[in-house]
Amino acid sequence: MRLVITEIEYRNERFVVYIGLDERRKIDAFQIFEPKEHSMLGDICAGYVEKIAPNVNAAFVRLAGGQKGYLPLTGENRPVFVRKQSRTKPLCEGDVILVQVTKDAVKTKDAVVSTKLTIHGTFCFLTTENTGLRVSKKLDRQRAEPLLALLAAQCADHDEKGYGMVLRTNAADQTQEALLADIAETLKNYEALCESAPHRTQGEVVFSGAPGYVARLKSEELRQIDGICTDRPALYETIAQAMPHLLDRGLLTLYRDESVSLEALYGIRSSLDKLLSKRVWLGSGANIIIETLETLTVIDVNSGKNVSGKPDALFSVNLEAAAEIARQIRLRNISGMIVIDFISMHAKEKERALVSCLKRELKRDWVPVNFVDITGLGLVELTRKKVYRSLGEILRK
Repeated sequence: MRLVITEIEYRNERFVVYIGLDERRKIDAFQIFEPKEHSMLGDICAGYVEKIAPNVNAAFVRLAGGQKGYLPLTGENRPVFVRKQSRTKPLCEGDVILVQVTKDAVKTKDAVVSTKLTIHGTFCFLTTENTGLRVSKKLDRQRAEPLLALLAAQCADHDEKGYGMVLRTNAADQTQEALLADIAETLKNYEALCESAPHRTQGEVVFSGAPGYVARLKSEELRQIDGICTDRPALYETIAQAMPHLLDRGLLTLYRDESVSLEALYGIRSSLDKLLSKRVWLGSGANIIIETLETLTVIDVNSGKNVSGKPDALFSVNLEAAAEIARQIRLRNISGMIVIDFISMHAKEKERALVSCLKRELKRDWVPVNFVDITGLGLVELTRKKVYRSLGEILRK
């Protein structure tokens, strides 16, 4: 896959566009990021607990610039305190705690924050959610075991200091020296955060997360990347500074042709318009309709111009639709509950084959997708984890 990272203007605002192209130059990954100054995603703040609401099992926290944060109190919360009001209560109004923004504010909804902090390195990430040491599940045992041993040797005090660490998939391709340096830098950032916490003022941003496109790059498996290209010097410098190993391996290049921008070269504007459309045409003449509602996304498969009602023809349309639906979910970054209404088929073996095809295509997603069930009416139910806001949420705000 080849990655292209550039900027576009849409409705008088500028956005960073991140696209992945397969060997046929067809877009296989697409994501829009707002400029970092418009987003607090990933930032760690000294949040002031204004109110605890037992009826919704949540707290409301004041962040930088007076912005509000919604803190769910489900599960185990072990906050790092800047200032604590009570010795007996685990959390009370007036406390100041370190929280990380996990979802930006959307329209009337406050930002969502968590006391489970995550600090991203290049080949690893540290988390206070648990104190386990792990290696990416994508790595086989032979490659994972020496990496886990190296991690354990460097993080011997992880239980005592209340953090866990995970080595990413891209750690398998790195030298031991590079991994040790990255682990040490990530630990240094965490320790500095904890040591400085008591001296922070309420609302202050104490750690700023990397821009979204850099975080996305860090999640990529570099063995599958042929090259990364940008025509924006500022983006190039940010990526090079955050991930210098990309330069060492010759993967990052700055596109300098001023006569044709990357936006024009790869038809990014046209692709964006298609991804904002409700109707997606398939090669067979059939189409799918994508409707995003408040609480779920509904996808309907129509035979359209493919008028043949023969069972084999309908099965073929469903298989084509399954592959495109998985791709559209990925490109549009649709999350939450998704309901798909395929064309009805009465043969159970064809239904099983369709489900198998859909599951296979969903495995290509970089975000976890869960196949839930097929209802009695034949509707397929999926859920997809929300990592970033969807394309529609960002551009139609």
